[in-house]
Amino acid sequence: MGAILDLVEKMRSPTGIIVTILIITVGVFFIRWVFQDDNKEEK
Repeated sequence: MGAILDLVEKMRSPTGIIVTILIITVGVFFIRWVFQDDNKEEK
């Protein structure tokens, strides 16, 4: 629980917000890429 609170505290700084947005963006593109490959194999 303490680690989660530390991460939330870091996300409140301007740099933390930028890093959080980048991590979410990379995660979304990675998930879309994985599911896109799965759909191509099924056809």
